[in-house]
Parts: sequence; structure tokens; C-alpha cells
Amino acid sequence: MHKNRDVYAVILAGGSGTRMNSPMPKQFLTLGDAPVFVHSARKLLGDSRVKQLWIGANGDWYDLARQQVGEYIGDDARVKMCEGGADREGTLLNTLNAICENNDVGAEDIVLIHDSVRPFVTARVIGDVIREMDFCDACNTVVPVNDTIVQSADGKIISGMPVRSELFAGQSPQGFRVKTLLDAFKSLTPEERKQLTETTKVCFMKNISIHIVKGEFFNFKITTPYDWHVAQNILNYIEGWSI
Repeated sequence: MHKNRDVYAVILAGGSGTRMNSPMPKQFLTLGDAPVFVHSARKLLGDSRVKQLWIGANGDWYDLARQQVGEYIGDDARVKMCEGGADREGTLLNTLNAICENNDVGAEDIVLIHDSVRPFVTARVIGDVIREMDFCDACNTVVPVNDTIVQSADGKIISGMPVRSELFAGQSPQGFRVKTLLDAFKSLTPEERKQLTETTKVCFMKNISIHIVKGEFFNFKITTPYDWHVAQNILNYIEGWSI
């Protein structure tokens, strides 16, 4: 790791969680001994190289996020809060700008972007992303696709069958040089901005090489009630969150 490089982390906790049919966004629901996003935060804070962890939450839920941070994480000076934006990218931009406004960010400094609803991320994955950033400007955590993937332009007839060995499913955390990512965001046109589905696509659209880091299949994203039940069952077989 570069000796003069700072490592920042961001948890995007601004999602509404509509597919969970829950009265509150899924990242704030209690899973085991703590809210979902707190599990993610604990894992990132477990790496001593993380200088600051920024949590981006939207207006209506910002106070709840702050309350849960105080209750379940405590007085850790590394944890910072940031108001989210109108969408995922808006929340990310707000947190990146907050990092730069509150720190003297250099060209080598990096940021890890993690989904608030991936509570089973491991120390190994976090460490591998940080190490991979020695060799690139951006990287993504991925796992191989086990099922055969088919394409259908009209949703009725198969129009393509990609080579499975070349396909991977993206996870998080994702790693970036802070200033490289910010510059890429600023150069997007309004039309390009509408095409974004996740953060590494910003770099892909701007021809920035993106390395891959091996993920874990259990580092899944809690999106639906089915995912929630799977997560609860996983907790029944994990002792002391030792993964």
C-alpha cells in the first residue's frame, strides 16, 4: 500500500427499499443485533487503514441513521454523516464532496463505496480491494455467474446467449481514486447520467480501466423479502460474525 495514501469509505444508505414492502428502508431494519447498514459499517471500520467512514442518508431517514450510529457504533471519530441526494448518484456525489471539503485529498487517496444492504462483506474482500488500488484507478468486487444468461430484446424471445465464462456479477465494495471518480462524474452529460446503474459504470463510460477483485457469493444484497429471510438464516449459522 502507498505510504502516503489515505483510505476513505462510503456507505450509501439513501435507498427507499420499495421492494421490501417495509415501513422503513431495509438498511435500517434490525438484522441480528443491529440494523443492516451497521453490520456493513462495522466491517469497514474493522480495517484500521480506513481513515473516515461517511454514511450518506436521505432527509426523512437522516436522523434515524444518526441515532442508530450513536446507539450501535458509538463515539467513533472516524464515522461521519452526510445528507443524501435525490438518487444513488446524488448521495454518492454529496459524500465525495464532503470528503474533499473536510480533508486535504491527494491524487493517490482512495475511497471504498459500499452498499448499505450487503452486511456479509468480509475483511478479506475489503483488504483485497484496498490492495488492488495500488495498481489501478478503479476496481469492482465480482463473483462468477453460475447460471446461463440469456438476452431478450422484447422480453419474449431469446436474442442472445453470452459466453458464461466471461460474465460476472458486480458486488461491493468498489474502489476508486477519489479525484479520478469525481472528475469522471463531473464530465458526464445529462444523458450519460441517466444511464448510470452503479458507480463503476461512471469509469467504464469514461474509458477508465476497471480491475476486478474476487468477491463472495454470501456478500449478497438484501433487496427483497426472500433475501431478508436468507440473511436471517445465515445469521443462525454464524457465531460471533467471524467471517
